[in-house]
Amino acid sequence: MGGASILFATIATGGGHLATANAIAEAVDQHYAGSFDLRVSDLMHEPGMFKGDRQHKRFWRWALAHPQLVRSGQRILDATPTFTRQTQRIMLHRFARLAAQELGGEAPSLIVANHGWLAVGLTLAQRRFGLAVRVLSFGTEPLDANALWAEPRAERFIVPSESARNDLVRLGVGRERVDVVGYPVRRAFLEVPGQAEARRALGFPDSFTCLVSLGGEGVGTVQKALLTSLLDRGVSVVVMAGRNQTLHERLQPLAQHFEHLRVEGFTDEMATFVAASDVVIGKAGPASVFEALAVGRPFLATGYAGLNEGKAVAFLKRHKLGGHFPSPADLLATVLRYRECPKELKRVRERAGALELGRMTRDLARYVVHYARFGERDLQWVGRGLS
Repeated sequence: MGGASILFATIATGGGHLATANAIAEAVDQHYAGSFDLRVSDLMHEPGMFKGDRQHKRFWRWALAHPQLVRSGQRILDATPTFTRQTQRIMLHRFARLAAQELGGEAPSLIVANHGWLAVGLTLAQRRFGLAVRVLSFGTEPLDANALWAEPRAERFIVPSESARNDLVRLGVGRERVDVVGYPVRRAFLEVPGQAEARRALGFPDSFTCLVSLGGEGVGTVQKALLTSLLDRGVSVVVMAGRNQTLHERLQPLAQHFEHLRVEGFTDEMATFVAASDVVIGKAGPASVFEALAVGRPFLATGYAGLNEGKAVAFLKRHKLGGHFPSPADLLATVLRYRECPKELKRVRERAGALELGRMTRDLARYVVHYARFGERDLQWVGRGLS
């Protein structure tokens, strides 16, 4: 990197880590154009950095299909934070040494780490292996934090909410090391076209539309009976199957039978699909939830994996922005209720707008830039995160 630079270090397990890294990087580029060289890196995937990266990502995809095991595992880790930290430090020892060598050589002005392993590993690189680069850890989970993040020696954390800050403090991080700023959303979701324009761009009919989002890997679940029930009642349905070609092929016969069913693969135009819809159904990944809310659409969660996703579901219910609907009958009734009550959809847009996700994204960019330039927190952007 030449000149002032910021490295956004992430691990691409699920979409949330990569989405938030890109969201903050985009906001820095938008508001400070040309001031920094910016790079988003799936850091542990870089050659030689961490031999277990592929196994880690494979395990996470498996874990998404076994949510009860994920939640039980997280509870065990949180019950023994000291042991969790010690285990991570041992496991990440080699990564920390290599990171100090590689990142010290290219000398970015700041590293923004948004994965618990990176918070621990890069702190170890600073403390034990002489990494002379500032590291700012962004807690990706919007409403909580777990022991994988709770490195008491980390330079500084920024988190989306006071509840996330309280979790880090409970798990051993000093309160003075944690600042509440907000949750970021990618620019595409903050600057969407109007619904009519989005529908024209995608060739959608001008009718009530339900978007079923299964994530980039297509690991969520969708029941044919539910889709059939929606379609039989005149609801247009778009299923985003991601990279799951098997699921795509399984749903194609249904799409040939129903005129108002579309099955789409992975796309970079997700924001336009959300803008064209009226409601979004999917697994309650935080990035997916808050991207839908940034567009002003209710999010109806069919399930959730980690405890962090459970918090997101509770947030939706508390703010009347959607909720958890594991029963297909309840989900169908809720979708139809939104269709019959356009005023409620308008109220959802207003409540979602009151979250000020655009402002939070901008505040995060300003905080990061100030920290990159001066190595200290900027209090004017602190304490205005998610309620």
